[in-house]
Amino acid sequence: RDHDRSMAWRGRFAALLLLVALFSSRAVEGGDAPQDPAAVEKQLAEKDTRIAELERELRVVGGAHAGGRSRGGASLRAEATLEERVKALEKTVSSVNVTSMDEQVAHLLRHVDPEYDSGSIAWLNTASTLVFMMTIPGLALFYGGLVRLQNVLSIVMQSFSIACLITVLWIAVGYSLCFTEGSVVYGSYQRFWLTGLTLETRHPLNPLVSEPVYCLYELTFAIITPALIPGAFADRMRFGPMLIFIALWHLLVYCPVAHATWMTDGFLHKARVLDFAGGNVVHITAGFSGLVSSIVIGKRTGYGAEQFSAHNMLISVLGASLLWVGWCGFNGGSAGSPSPRASMAVLNTNVSAATASLSWMFTEWALRHRPSVLGMISGAIAGLVTITPGAGYVNITGAFCTGLIAGPVVYFAAQLKHRFHFDDALDAFGIHAPGGVLGGILVAFFAEESIAGLDSHGVGINGIFYGDSGWRLLIQIYGIAVSIGWCVVMTYIILKVLDKVVGVRVKLEDELIGLDMVVHGTAIWGVDPVNSYMDNTVVSAGQLSEGTIKQWMDATPLNEEEEDVINMDLLPKETDKDEDPSTHGIGLYQGPNIPPVARVASISRFPSF
Repeated sequence: RDHDRSMAWRGRFAALLLLVALFSSRAVEGGDAPQDPAAVEKQLAEKDTRIAELERELRVVGGAHAGGRSRGGASLRAEATLEERVKALEKTVSSVNVTSMDEQVAHLLRHVDPEYDSGSIAWLNTASTLVFMMTIPGLALFYGGLVRLQNVLSIVMQSFSIACLITVLWIAVGYSLCFTEGSVVYGSYQRFWLTGLTLETRHPLNPLVSEPVYCLYELTFAIITPALIPGAFADRMRFGPMLIFIALWHLLVYCPVAHATWMTDGFLHKARVLDFAGGNVVHITAGFSGLVSSIVIGKRTGYGAEQFSAHNMLISVLGASLLWVGWCGFNGGSAGSPSPRASMAVLNTNVSAATASLSWMFTEWALRHRPSVLGMISGAIAGLVTITPGAGYVNITGAFCTGLIAGPVVYFAAQLKHRFHFDDALDAFGIHAPGGVLGGILVAFFAEESIAGLDSHGVGINGIFYGDSGWRLLIQIYGIAVSIGWCVVMTYIILKVLDKVVGVRVKLEDELIGLDMVVHGTAIWGVDPVNSYMDNTVVSAGQLSEGTIKQWMDATPLNEEEEDVINMDLLPKETDKDEDPSTHGIGLYQGPNIPPVARVASISRFPSF
């Protein structure tokens, strides 16, 4: 993604040549004069010609990468004396930022005549493995521990199947739509089924590696993005329609936003929107799509009246830990090579995650009088999400402040579902959407040119705290607004059409039994499905209230045998709002002592798909 900076490095090449010319000129004028006056005159004429050529080159390059506007230095006047022109050139050269010149020169040389860089190939392969690990097993474990016991395999199956589905779509059309030149929104058909991609081809965004390596790395981003969305509609979406939804979402939401943001001909890229590793492309699109899906599909049965507890927090901690480790490849790999900038991105990632985890913990501690394990890991994820847009643009102070702000801000944003009564089951919206928005805005404050370099127009990237007037903040807000608007509209259309055509929500009785058994025919505790549900397994791992059972019975006609075993006196009564719901309801794993309502479900009602 540093391809557009090459024109700026050409300007710095010109500056280096000017320095050589100046020193040579001074050596001729200030050293011992040759014996032949004609030779002196000839050398001065040659220097004058060479300086004039360098002046013209510097003007051309400066106009190309800075839009014709001078970025400082003296005016080069052709009519001035040789001595005046030399001094003017010295002043111009002194205004050029030559920070990390060795790295920048090497970067330009590789773009002019690129050679495979074994270090970059190794780093991108490693980063690809780390990011792939974020989805399976990282995200699968994180979500799997947070859902109720009868839906664990369902949510894990969704993560695994999405990884497989997107891989096939990526090689078929996704990569080409995202990362070939075409329109301002989509790429072309040039790489459909990876046609033309060989060991010798390279992608212009990273010519240091062979194109298959670049394709692999970007595939891992395409996988994890839609895999985040099921956290919003966990426990209640049919598996078949979910796969169709994810496939359409990849083509109609992820591909255009990724192309518009990262490809050189994308309209957001041309507008100078900064997104280092996916604040807009990954977290905003997935987060707001999760919000739409949770509203369109509707709440879980009993939401707000029953307790929906995580079945195994240890599994979620393991998943969050894998996500944190994988995020080092997520952000560090976006630098494109094992460069100092990649190291800074990884360091910023860890600083932000640790700081946000602490700030979330202390916020929760102050408000709820106890720090929770879920709060700690949620805070870490919030910090990782928020630093993603700026990991390669900010310094350590920026990373620390990003995490410090992210903890409490995302904590309060995650509580919005209680205020506005939408069922974001696993906080897919509550963490990723506000984190992505906040991170994109903070880039406009904390970006520093010595780390971020130049943007797509060759202008130094600085935030408001480092001299920017504020125009970059407006650009960032524009990019965020476009990303939100696009994903919200397209997600709503996809789900509404799907719901009309095939239906997206599971039946009430299937939801209460659990999707593991109903959809996949398997339970995580490894028992026989028929005998388990007919004899001694409760229908819900959460707490079932009398109202929920009656709702189920009203919606599901019972035969005489089933009606005989129903004894509503054995069921718990509705809890008062001020009471702790955990002290009521049907518990899990009570064996033969559980109320007979557990036997209401008949295996004959399980759908075939």
